[in-house]
Parts: sequence; structure tokens; C-alpha cells
Amino acid sequence: MVMNAPYDLTLLDRELRRHRGIALDRFLAAAPLLVLDPWVLDKHLDRYRKGRRRLGDLCAHYGVVLEDAHDAAADATAALELVRAIGRRYAERLGTLSPAELHLRQALWHAAQARGLQHWFREQGSPEPVDMSWPLRPPLEQAA
Repeated sequence: MVMNAPYDLTLLDRELRRHRGIALDRFLAAAPLLVLDPWVLDKHLDRYRKGRRRLGDLCAHYGVVLEDAHDAAADATAALELVRAIGRRYAERLGTLSPAELHLRQALWHAAQARGLQHWFREQGSPEPVDMSWPLRPPLEQAA
């Protein structure tokens, strides 16, 4: 469970590369990386809800207690509880999906969300690029 996976997992990947000389995907080579991201799930499942979707906002919306916000352990616990709450609320839509299927769908949902944001930026006259990668952004040499 990772809230806004591209940020945290990419940061973890870069720090592993910098300090240990190994990428996250090689570090986890024994098992596939399967991520549940409450931000992506919520944006897909409750697409038209107004308001912010930061960790605290989602916790308030789903009735999850967030104590000590911005503490790594508290934020991770809140992300876990958010995924559980989202899973309960949308059990009919998510209940038949395996973790691997849900991971793949989140990648597709995130890409669609990013394309929508990119379109909105273009309509506003902004050349702001939007990265469609999920759950991990490629290293800069691969992205260029």
C-alpha cells in the first residue's frame, strides 16, 4: 500500500541506486511488485467527487484515523487503512480482482487520469508535461 506510489516508490528506487547501486525492481526480484495505491483507487472509483485527495482528505472522507500526519509509519498505516476502507466501500467492483489484476488496472487508470490532466493543461495553454508511469517512474536516462 503506497499513497501516490510514483512519488514514494521512485524516491525509494533512486535512493537504493544512490546508496546501494541497485534498482528497486532488482531489489525485489524474488517477487513481483504489486501495489495498491489509495489515491489511484479513489480517483477511479469516485471520479467526479469534488475536493482535494491528499492523504488527510481521503482519510476524512473514508473515516480513517490519521494520527501524526507526515510521520512515515503513521502515513503508511493510514494508506493501508484507506485501501481497506476503499475495498469495503467498493467490494462489488473490486472483490473479484486478484492483486495482480488490480495492480495492472491501477496502471491503466493512472495513465488515463494523467492523459486527462495533460489534456486539461493543454486547454489552459500550459505545456506542463504529465508523467503517465505508475507505480514507478523510469530513470531519467530511460525517460529522455
